Amino acid sequence: MFRIASTLLFIIILNTSLQGCASLSFYSQAIVGHTSLLWQRKDIAQILADPATDETTRAKLQLVNNVLRYAEDNLKLPVGDSYSTYVATGKPFIVWNVFAAPELSLEMKSFCYPIAGCVSYRGYFKERQAVKMAAVLQDDGYDVFVGGVAAYSTLGWFSDPVLDTFLNRSDVSLARLLFHELAHKAVYIKGDTQFNESFATAIEEAALKPWLDDRMEGQVYENYLERKARRSQVLGIISDTRNALRVLYLGTLSPGEQLREKQALIDVLRAEYRKLHDSWNGDNDFQYWMSSEITFSEINNAKLGTIAEYNDWVPAFHTLLSEHGGDMSQFIRAVDEISNLKKQARDKLLTEKMPGHLQERHADSSHHNRSQEI
Repeated sequence: MFRIASTLLFIIILNTSLQGCASLSFYSQAIVGHTSLLWQRKDIAQILADPATDETTRAKLQLVNNVLRYAEDNLKLPVGDSYSTYVATGKPFIVWNVFAAPELSLEMKSFCYPIAGCVSYRGYFKERQAVKMAAVLQDDGYDVFVGGVAAYSTLGWFSDPVLDTFLNRSDVSLARLLFHELAHKAVYIKGDTQFNESFATAIEEAALKPWLDDRMEGQVYENYLERKARRSQVLGIISDTRNALRVLYLGTLSPGEQLREKQALIDVLRAEYRKLHDSWNGDNDFQYWMSSEITFSEINNAKLGTIAEYNDWVPAFHTLLSEHGGDMSQFIRAVDEISNLKKQARDKLLTEKMPGHLQERHADSSHHNRSQEI
């Protein structure tokens, strides 16, 4: 534990020396929050052996062990000692991430860290701190979004625990979460959120069917496919909105006219979602995301950007997996090789592996992103 605390303290000192007092506050809350989790860890084997453990918790932790064994034996994901311990936090989320984008741009604001590189969010262990940061960014003219997160990965630097924030999920959702977080340990590019999250999302989706087949739960997978189809419909209308906004922001309208048209496009998105929702006979899987009832949860450039970060390259990764005959080990090795390319070459390769109807949009988007970086 002393080594862990010392390592985190070194990170804080390094970054505050480079970035000043504002960083001290942020990294201080990070070290306190993460170290607190590490101190509270309990070995899952001991929890399962304890007759006082309630049956719901026991069943979920047994499921975790099942998923980890499958991930290690069949998918060759680097499990190690990840998720061998448990922490009951008593919270709905463990971290609150703050996202930001300019009012008239889809380019996400970057936040840079010593290990993860530059990513599109800043995470806080306390919601009030996230909201405070969001307010500062909003005052600076940014669109902002604050989203609660049930899990995060330390990329193998520490033994990540299972949290009670995991256990409220369905079995399928819990398995997907674990596959996703383990994928980050397999391949991670410092500073490329879109690549990292799309790869991990592709892993979770690809791993689910063989895992359920192994458990002889074919009907559960059919149910998942129905939900995935609905999710794809929602992602489709969100993508359409982002495309329309991209064209708008590159146009010649005045800032005031762009802001009015932006709101009109968001209103259309909500209307399109209501049509989908009605066609699903009351299923409201996405109602929470579409609502704006919570502080800093309105639909804007920042919130729309979080969807892109997690999903834009997923079809390309599925194509790559198919090219390797569905062999997960070969797929991961191929992705690892791609991760060594420079970003422009990575994006070009992934664009070529996108389905035909998506290639042009990604090519345009990649060009726009590079011009913004310059």
